[in-house]
Amino acid sequence: MSILKTPNKILFIDFNGVISYDRFWKELEDETHPLHSYHQPIENFLFKEKPEIIKDWMLGKYTSEEIHEILNDAVGVPYLQLFEIFERGCRNIDISSSVLEKIQELRKDYNCILATGNMDSFDRFTLPNNSILKESFDEIENSYNLGIFKTTNNGQYFLDKANSLGAGISNCVVIDDSASVCKVFEGLGGRALRSFGVEEVVGSLEMLKVENV
Repeated sequence: MSILKTPNKILFIDFNGVISYDRFWKELEDETHPLHSYHQPIENFLFKEKPEIIKDWMLGKYTSEEIHEILNDAVGVPYLQLFEIFERGCRNIDISSSVLEKIQELRKDYNCILATGNMDSFDRFTLPNNSILKESFDEIENSYNLGIFKTTNNGQYFLDKANSLGAGISNCVVIDDSASVCKVFEGLGGRALRSFGVEEVVGSLEMLKVENV
C-alpha cells in the first residue's frame, strides 16, 4: 500500500496511448518481415471478428499463450514464432521517458497510480524489463489482475481506490486517451484530462505542476 501524499490527491495515469504507443506484434507491420502476411488477418480477427477475445484477455480470462494458440488455429500463424515476436515487443515496448520524468516531478503532490487496461504480458514481460515504470509510480494496477475495467460499474474502481487511500474523488485527476474513461471519471466528480501522445500528455502534466506551485 502506498503512502498518500498531503494534501490528499491522486493522479491516475493510463499506459497505452499515454506513456507507450506501440501495438502488439509491431514487427509484423514491416512489409519485409517473413510473417507480414499474417498482420492484417490477425488485426481483422481480433479487432473486427472477435473483439470480445481482446476484452476477455484484458480481464484475465486468457493467458498470452492461449491467445497465440487461438491465433494459430484461426489464421494459421506459427505459434512459436509469433509468441517470440510478441514477447520481444512487450519487453522492448516504447516508453516515453519525458512523460515519466514529469510524473516523477508530481509525486510530491499526488499519489501517482498507473492504472492500465492490459494483459498478463504487462506484468510478465513489460514491467520486469522496464524498472523505470516501477520507479515512477506509487502503485501500478492492471485490469488483468483486477478482473475489471476502469469503466466497470460506472468507474467503481476509481471510487474504491480513492476511498482506500482516504482521498476525495474531487481531489483526483485522470490522464487517459479514452473518451469513455474520462467521461466516467468526470461523472464521479473527478477531473479528467484526455490526452494522447507525448506532447499532449506532457502539456497536461505541466499544467498540473504549475497549479501545485
